Amino acid sequence: MHSPNNFGNTLQEYRDIYQNNALANISGHGILRMTGQDALDLLNRLSTNKLLDLEAGYGTSTILTTNKGRIIDLLRVINTGQELILLTNPNTTKRVVEWIDLYTFGEDIQVDDISAKTNLFSVWGKNVQSILDENGVIISTLYQNEKISVAGQEVTIIKTDRFGLESFDILSGSSVADTVWLSLINAGFSAVGSDSLEIVRIEQGVPKHGAELGEDYNPLEAGLESHISGTKGCYIGQEVILRLNTYQKVQKRLRGIVLSDDQPIDSCDLELDGKQIGFITSSVKSPILGKTLALGYIKAPNTDIDQEVDIKKSRNMAVRGKIIELPLTYK
Repeated sequence: MHSPNNFGNTLQEYRDIYQNNALANISGHGILRMTGQDALDLLNRLSTNKLLDLEAGYGTSTILTTNKGRIIDLLRVINTGQELILLTNPNTTKRVVEWIDLYTFGEDIQVDDISAKTNLFSVWGKNVQSILDENGVIISTLYQNEKISVAGQEVTIIKTDRFGLESFDILSGSSVADTVWLSLINAGFSAVGSDSLEIVRIEQGVPKHGAELGEDYNPLEAGLESHISGTKGCYIGQEVILRLNTYQKVQKRLRGIVLSDDQPIDSCDLELDGKQIGFITSSVKSPILGKTLALGYIKAPNTDIDQEVDIKKSRNMAVRGKIIELPLTYK
């Protein structure tokens, strides 16, 4: 299925995500199936979070990092009981598979890219509870997952809380994706496109791969501390991340910046007193603020809330901005 930028009214779709019942096709994300007795153990040794105790029906998030502590991908790892499902970010699947393969030395694991034959939807809103009730299923824990029936088709539903808002992902076979989608529309969900999702993402301060996440950044810079275990054993990149945290050596931090006007901006440098202190990574017109809201990386000493900065739109043009606290609250 193709995921459009919008379905005709981006602002209404945006409201549906916050207030009503929204349905998005997010099949641009990669989907890997990982099997074998050593799958959890290997992922535990490669990534930042603790996975060894991950029970069937549950999941967690974890970060694959390079030996320099840089972000390869932020993964959602789902234990269905029969297999592990790894939800990757768009355009990272090949890199993730190669990285796992690089550190596989005779372990009993098999990694298959099932993205092409699997569809991934996300749903927000109270109507999700009706679907769970119809299936006699209770899901209350983040990344908890169950097999349910939608339109007579078996799918996997996972509590993911994308963008910090309560939400669920639905995994189905691609051959039945249209049937599942239509059934959810008939159940009262409104289709939303990538434009409205991007507004909500930035208002909630959630980093995206290719913009705020990637091998140019480490997890501490991106504010991903909640995806890192402080008690587990070694993993690739741990020494660097631990040193940065222990000695407070993180050089820059991801922050929200509101502009003094509502004009759109591209990637721009941030300055303070004529000196470059950071750069913009993403921006949207925020309906909550009525102004342009951006995400950007700023040198650590200059990241206090309400700190004013200059956004250099061009060599001779700058717009005033101010660091604000995210996430925003929709009213």
